[in-house]
Amino acid sequence: MFFFLVPEFLFRWAVEYKWVGELASDPNFANNAWRSYGIVYAWPLFFYTFFGNPHQIWAVWGVTLTFVLIPVLVLFHGKRYCSWICGCGGLAETLGDRWRHLAPKGNASIRWEWMNLAVLLAAVFITAAVLAQSVLKFLQKPAGAGLEWYHLIADVWLVGILPVTLYPFFGGKVWCRYWCPLAKLMQIMSALFTKFKSSRFAIYSNDKCIACGECSRNCQVGINVMNFAMKQETIENINSSCIGCGICVTVCPMDVLSFRAEEPEKAQLVRIQPAA
Repeated sequence: MFFFLVPEFLFRWAVEYKWVGELASDPNFANNAWRSYGIVYAWPLFFYTFFGNPHQIWAVWGVTLTFVLIPVLVLFHGKRYCSWICGCGGLAETLGDRWRHLAPKGNASIRWEWMNLAVLLAAVFITAAVLAQSVLKFLQKPAGAGLEWYHLIADVWLVGILPVTLYPFFGGKVWCRYWCPLAKLMQIMSALFTKFKSSRFAIYSNDKCIACGECSRNCQVGINVMNFAMKQETIENINSSCIGCGICVTVCPMDVLSFRAEEPEKAQLVRIQPAA
């Protein structure tokens, strides 16, 4: 809720009381309160960061947030932006929390995760077209049409209407798992960090699993966590869409799962005294 109040209150107060200094008298900055959504929502989740002649401060911040701060966050915490920062994820973990166990499970549901890649590619192409239309005039109509369709499909239906409607049927993380372009971008980043052995994010398991299934049942993004735990395989973003919420770690009755690898126990040496 705080993030949605920023543009409507704090930004306007910052301009009115000149908390932002000389920027308060710059109409290109002061009259665009809606851009302050971009303070926490990186491209392409906040799709319009670079559109409509933004003040240079927004352009610089948008690039920094998306291509510097988000990758650093992903390096150490995977896709935890979805749990820690994003308002869409916050809504799913409050209003939608009672239905988290209904997240679709199995290989078929995992295959449907290609949809957020499609949304990400659409965001890339439309952004490129909008930025290039001043030079390549033939892109003006496609760029305009792309913006209208993206606003209708992604911003209205896929973010605002369908996910909340589907909470009682497919769990709270419908948008985050199947349609969010930023979630897919972060998963690609995290998978690359893992591939090059630089990632600091993973969920490890020990040999205490009793196959109770609580971890898989409560996973918000439908991962078969128990299967990883039974095989003592590491859960990473190269083999799953894990958002690092930690619910599986919390509900496990045997403390099987953790965000840190346990060091193997050292064998205790026993000294046998010779018989007298």
